[in-house]
Amino acid sequence: MEIYAIDTSKPEAEAHYELLLNRVSLEKQQKLDRFLHREDALRGLYADVLLRWLACRQLKIPNASLQFTYNAFGKPSLLNTPAFHFNVSHSGKWVVCALDDHPLGIDIEQLRPIDFEVGRVCFSDTEYAALMRQDADSRLSYFYDLWTLKESFVKAEGQGLTLPLKSFSFELRAHSFIGFTTEGFTTEGFTTEYCHFKQYELDQEYKLAVCAAHDHFARQIQQVDIATLQSEVSTQAQL
Repeated sequence: MEIYAIDTSKPEAEAHYELLLNRVSLEKQQKLDRFLHREDALRGLYADVLLRWLACRQLKIPNASLQFTYNAFGKPSLLNTPAFHFNVSHSGKWVVCALDDHPLGIDIEQLRPIDFEVGRVCFSDTEYAALMRQDADSRLSYFYDLWTLKESFVKAEGQGLTLPLKSFSFELRAHSFIGFTTEGFTTEGFTTEYCHFKQYELDQEYKLAVCAAHDHFARQIQQVDIATLQSEVSTQAQL
């Protein structure tokens, strides 16, 4: 497994925007043009370019040969690459991408104030009770710990929100212990194979979690320099 991250708040992200825009599909370019906020366009562009750059490097194929397909729930994959799996997430200034030879999920969230009543809807009863037991100073952090773990699992499963959020539950304890249980989940297609989770600290103002089919997680997140990315994308023949 490998995990990569790009900080889109750096000045070079804007400086290289137009140059990198030509490296994504016309459909993607049109979608980016429709964003009302520049930050959304920056995240969207760098998420696409980062994935394409990594895929071309690892698969040794040109950018034009990358063919994306989507399952019934919208999860993307590459055609004819059964051993190349990826997942992308972005929030705030960060774009992250995880690669593996098995399906996986990654989620990053910026810590922002939230109404904890949301937990009644998206967390299991056990999770919500644990959340409300947290003291005021740690409750927000705990909320996003749970949220990113649940999102990473949903994304690994690839079934979207057809997977009931209350049907599985996490227990967080000291020493990075992450307990995982299902709570009466009966819908066919639930892949209990994906029961390995890890949290990473990329930035103190963010939470990040990964769900995988094994416990061989990346030791660290590799931060990608935007100037280097732009240079390689522009000069390498495969791109």
